[in-house]
Amino acid sequence: MSTVSVDVSFQGINGLISSYWIDGLEPLLVDPGPSTSLEGLEQSLEELGVKTSDICHILLTHIHLDHAGGVGHLVSRNPQIQVHLHPEAVPYLTDPRRLIESTRRTFRDSYDRLWGDVLPIDSDRICVWESPEKCPVSNIRSMPTPGHVGHHVSYLEELEGCFLAGDALGVIFTHRAPIYPPTPPPGVDVPIWLETLKNIEEIGPESFGIAHFGIHHDFEVRVLEMREKLLDLHDRVCVWLDNPEGFGREEFEKEIRSEMSKYLPANDVNSYFDVFPPVSDWDGMQLYLERKNLKKS
Repeated sequence: MSTVSVDVSFQGINGLISSYWIDGLEPLLVDPGPSTSLEGLEQSLEELGVKTSDICHILLTHIHLDHAGGVGHLVSRNPQIQVHLHPEAVPYLTDPRRLIESTRRTFRDSYDRLWGDVLPIDSDRICVWESPEKCPVSNIRSMPTPGHVGHHVSYLEELEGCFLAGDALGVIFTHRAPIYPPTPPPGVDVPIWLETLKNIEEIGPESFGIAHFGIHHDFEVRVLEMREKLLDLHDRVCVWLDNPEGFGREEFEKEIRSEMSKYLPANDVNSYFDVFPPVSDWDGMQLYLERKNLKKS
């Protein structure tokens, strides 16, 4: 088996969303991306000599539309595909109306352009993830990695040792760039995410792949960095809640765009953050802290 990053060319731009192709007796795809990028996905697979009709399994890390929006389309075209995901996520794919409504509230007028149609999946095409020991795909180990969202699952391809982390290890634009922690509302949970990082640290894979973007080989360093960046954002929002006149979401947005522009062209940075703005991640952390404080009171 081998694991290959597949650029889905989201919005016609390379380097924003990565799916993963794993060959073998039962070839599989991890996080195929949104329905608006299916053409880009197909073109990238064709460059590997692969057709979507070759897919036997789709493994989903979670059901945010940048990861899972195109799954229903692929399943409708290919009767052999089995979709693997966390049980909490199943209702959102068998009947995606709530998922669509929630995402539309966030992206408003941009929703249709960014994400397109989301087709339901029949329950008999879904294989529910239960535990690492029960992953039915040969040489694939699945494990819970909540924090970004509660139903997040990651996958280890055991033969070559590539860990497919979804969003659990953040956003890395280039091998030189720092990690950026994606914390959009409403599912972020910091202590759970820190526990996830502790658990996956014990795996020690040869490489790891993330959705945004590509395969990396500095696993130990990046796990530590992810922890630091997540706690830094947590602490910044804590300070702001005590002093709303200080450094806040708008300043955070400018800082992140400026920092990332040191590592790749500003147009590329803006292409990503225009879709996934840092202010949204600030808002996600703020919502988490407000809920936490409400529980204490």
